[in-house]
Amino acid sequence: MTFLAAFMTPGLAVKTTGNPTNVAEQFLLASANQDRVARGLHQLQFDPVLAQAALFHANEMADHDGISHQFPGEPDLAERGAAAGAHFSLITENVAEAADSSIIHDLWMHSPGHRANLLDPEVEVVGIAVVVRNHQFYAVEDFANTVESLSFTEQESSVADLLAHTGLQVINETDSKTVSVDDARKTCSMSSGYAGQRKPWFIMRFTADKLDRLPDELESRIGTGKYHQALIGACADDDTGSFTGYNIAVLLYP
Repeated sequence: MTFLAAFMTPGLAVKTTGNPTNVAEQFLLASANQDRVARGLHQLQFDPVLAQAALFHANEMADHDGISHQFPGEPDLAERGAAAGAHFSLITENVAEAADSSIIHDLWMHSPGHRANLLDPEVEVVGIAVVVRNHQFYAVEDFANTVESLSFTEQESSVADLLAHTGLQVINETDSKTVSVDDARKTCSMSSGYAGQRKPWFIMRFTADKLDRLPDELESRIGTGKYHQALIGACADDDTGSFTGYNIAVLLYP
């Protein structure tokens, strides 16, 4: 008998190698990437951290002799991924039970929800785990869009590079006695208003999973030519739960 389930959202067994650890897992990874490449999508990288979360859940399914995305008392998918140490803005999951591991990928590809997870262009990495119990294979694939772990200073530097290309002067600690990076960081953590002595003409607060481009609204503001200086602050966001994102405030001055 074969069972499938797909799931999307927004104390673990150990799986630490950089590659799948058994033939079934290797086959699922190779099959996923073969189908992605055939459709012009980038290949998925195997993520041992996500594989650790997948293995935890695969063992749970084997213990329960069935499939589910969350058993009573078990953390949900996002919590499992975060507990394993993954940093992500998106995480999705395929699970299956079958007497023959070689048919699992084909079954997933013929199921709309599973197929969508496998061919999602937004995900970059996958953790795969397959365990055997009583002649049944229990398989888990956890897909994610990972977020690089950066310090506040590194986040601010990335945004400063983007702003510098617009022609704005990015203020640092030695440029001004009336504003500071600490003020910008405090402003970032505030829902409204600003910290510091000097009032900015415009404040943009935004959250992103990559710092490779500026928000459209911010670019539009800069394009008016009214602003010549910018101050950048990064801050934590306690409302994202298990998900990870960069929280940035950009303060613009004439």
